[in-house]
Amino acid sequence: MHMGHAIPRRRAVRMLTRTAVLMTGGLALLASAGLARAATPDATAGLGGYYTKLKSGDPALPVAEFVSGEAAGKAAPTNQWYSSVMFQRWSQPIHAHPMTYRATEEGFEVGLPTKRFANVGGSLEVSYAHVPAIVVSPVGFKPKDARLSKFSDWLAQVSMAAGAGESLTATVLHGSPFSYFESSTGDVRFRFAAKPDIFSDPTDAARDKRVVAVTIAGQSYAIFAPTGATWQWAQPTELVLQLPADARYFSVAGLPDARDGTLSDFLAVAYAFPTDTRVEWSYDEAASKVRSVFKVQTVAREGDNLTTFMGLYPHHWSSVVSDHPSQHGYDTVRGRIRLVPGNSFTLERTYNGFVPMWAGLEDAAGKESVGSLLVGDLAKSSQLFGKMGRGTYWVGKGLGATAQLMSVAEAEGKTKMSEDLLEQLKKRLESWFDGRGSTYFVQDSTLGTFVGIPQEYDSIKAMNDHHFHYGYWVMAAAYVALKDPDWASQQKWGGMVGKIISDIATAERGRTDFPFLRNFDAYEGHSWASGDANFDAGNNQESSSEAVNAWAGLLLWGEATGDQKLRDLGAFLYTSEIASINQYWFDLEKQVLAPEYGKPFASMVFGGKYAYNTWWTQEPRQIFGINLLPITPASTYLG
Repeated sequence: MHMGHAIPRRRAVRMLTRTAVLMTGGLALLASAGLARAATPDATAGLGGYYTKLKSGDPALPVAEFVSGEAAGKAAPTNQWYSSVMFQRWSQPIHAHPMTYRATEEGFEVGLPTKRFANVGGSLEVSYAHVPAIVVSPVGFKPKDARLSKFSDWLAQVSMAAGAGESLTATVLHGSPFSYFESSTGDVRFRFAAKPDIFSDPTDAARDKRVVAVTIAGQSYAIFAPTGATWQWAQPTELVLQLPADARYFSVAGLPDARDGTLSDFLAVAYAFPTDTRVEWSYDEAASKVRSVFKVQTVAREGDNLTTFMGLYPHHWSSVVSDHPSQHGYDTVRGRIRLVPGNSFTLERTYNGFVPMWAGLEDAAGKESVGSLLVGDLAKSSQLFGKMGRGTYWVGKGLGATAQLMSVAEAEGKTKMSEDLLEQLKKRLESWFDGRGSTYFVQDSTLGTFVGIPQEYDSIKAMNDHHFHYGYWVMAAAYVALKDPDWASQQKWGGMVGKIISDIATAERGRTDFPFLRNFDAYEGHSWASGDANFDAGNNQESSSEAVNAWAGLLLWGEATGDQKLRDLGAFLYTSEIASINQYWFDLEKQVLAPEYGKPFASMVFGGKYAYNTWWTQEPRQIFGINLLPITPASTYLG
């Protein structure tokens, strides 16, 4: 049985539907002849057409109002761990691991979360919720909002500004216990959540005058100021920092313990401020190996040290190439993150590959049984298109199912049936790609996206789930390309497929039309579903298997069309996503899920928690199903 499923990211209740199917969910075929032909697109891609503005009556895209600096001139990086910064005056919690942050009216909050449990509907959720221990704020001015001012592959800079020349900026990044600050003018205030235990006081003549180290509610923190800075305890829970005119910077770190040796280790790297983060990947086809190199570029704000700490997650350690001695680490929602000194590390993973279709059966009885199923699925095919929804998600599921059924028919020697399904698949794709009907695509230049009308599950309103939706479309188009390469050419329909791919997996940085790898978190190694990350627990992803389906689609399309760069990108995304799924959803190495959790896997992974449920039900078969479907030849990693 296939459990048809919705992927809402905001609503907790969705109806359940089940449809008897073969493999990914059976077939739904709806002739496109009845669609209205009333409009003419204002842009073309080969034989395809799309619009450059949403029409009157279309849902509105979210406005990335809160961007500035370098970020203002680029496509908005939606679907990231820090994306909430762009869409509201003050951000949701930012789960950077091991640290959490939040930009608020009172200042920039810093926390080092610990494990918590909550019973939700009879199921235990495990969270590492943001609890502010330190609030950093300027004394001389009051910021009016917080804006994303810069970003790179796993780095985000948040600028909290007031008038001209008045700003406090914070730079945070995945895997780092440090946050790095610059204050344009005036003093800086640190408010502690409780009276701290002080183990390094800069007003103590025996201590380093640059360093404050405290313990608050069992967690330790340090503040590293430049030489020449002075400090004043305004009250037991409030410390004021006076910065020199020529050194307007400082860093804050969550410490793994309160030992002097640890503080010394952190001081040694505290002034190497990250300026850029970048992942580079390559695929060695002969060895079937995917290598990815993670690099942090820094600048020395004091002294000459450029080395920083990089926090390696469990999915990094499972495939890191060389030895990286680690003395410090943290318990986090992703398991233990271990710090290594350095500015780069390399991962190597085997890409196991997949065949484009399952093999045909040899057993006579089996062939007869499958033949009957094929006839039955074909007869019931119209039930899946339009029954559950007519937007890019449910139409995509129908396309994906059609492609798989076409392959089964071909493998079983049902040539006529396979050819008929191919033609139906083309017509369905073309009915959207020509842009002349009631369903069409729009390229938006304000946010930088390519969206399908009508939306489903806030795919436009909140930019949700694009890789889930479009993964089915790319996979289906790849199956057409394998059978009819001419159809997939840029002069015909390949340009429209390219637009969809670019929306979820542009490999170039700094573009204005699409962000770099919209849905993919390069450092965590998996995708995020929410476009605006408007959750206290951070961004989230439920259907890990639909993410894998998207990257398998990229692989297959790249192979079918001879696009080696796209194929290599697909191999990187596919192997990375699977490695992270095996750690953070399925916990195969038993490093992540708490013993108290009591469930076999995490069906929903957030930035700051994991849970065993779905957005619409707690029925166990669907909790499993949402992380298994669609079943295609690329699903063999589930073995």
